[in-house]
This record gives sequence, structure tokens and C-alpha cells, in this order.
Amino acid sequence: MSSNGQADAAVPSELNVMLDLYSDEEDRNAIRKAYHDLAHGDAKTFPVQFSVLLTAHAQALKAYQRPDLDIRKAQVDVSRLTAAVDSLTKRCESVSQTIAIVESLTRTRLRWAITIAFGVGVVTIPVLDVFVGWLCGLLHC
Repeated sequence: MSSNGQADAAVPSELNVMLDLYSDEEDRNAIRKAYHDLAHGDAKTFPVQFSVLLTAHAQALKAYQRPDLDIRKAQVDVSRLTAAVDSLTKRCESVSQTIAIVESLTRTRLRWAITIAFGVGVVTIPVLDVFVGWLCGLLHC
């Protein structure tokens, strides 16, 4: 039986979560008293829920200090980093291909491409003019 007159079997699980962190009976009694004073026996009150949340967080922080969990977290971080590097590598490959194309375009090649396009335009305009005239002649426009 606890100091506030309740049987230990009737102790709510929220209180047990907090009591599990402490081995000293004085600390456990202080937590029991604070729990019942703040909650008035109701585990759904804000102070109790908040303290349970803080306790769970404290336990998680203690568990985080375990080396096996650090190794697992590092493995997850490495796998995420590997995926990010792979994605970045793919992007860089396409950028490097674009850069290679631009570098291969010298001024001389660009001048030749523009000259050829202009020459094709100069030659095709009269040919198209003759073709349109011939088409109009056939259709009696």
C-alpha cells in the first residue's frame, strides 16, 4: 500500500511509467504524492499527461545513449546519405553532358550552322514560291 492509502495494484500505468525511473523509495513517494495532488486521481489531466510525456522522452534519451542504437541510427543516416548522393550524381551527369555539348560548340561551328540555316532559307524561298505558283495554276486560283 502506498503512502496516500492506495494499493500498489491500483496504481495507474501512467504513474508506473514515471516510477520505473527511480529506485529510491523517497523519490517514488514524492512522485506519487505529486501525481495524486496534481491529478486528483484523474490520469487524463494535463499535468499527468505532460509528466508522462516528459518521462517517456527522458527514457528515450537514455536509450539513445546505448551504442547499439547509435550504430543503427548511423546506418540509417548512411543509407539516407547514400540515396542523396546517388540522386545528386544523376543530376550532375545530366549537367555535365549539357556542359560537354556547349563546350563542343565553338564559334566556328556556330557560324557554320547559322550560315547553313541562312543558305537553306535563301534556296527554299524561291523553290516554295515556284511550287505555290504551280499549285495555284493547277487549282485555277
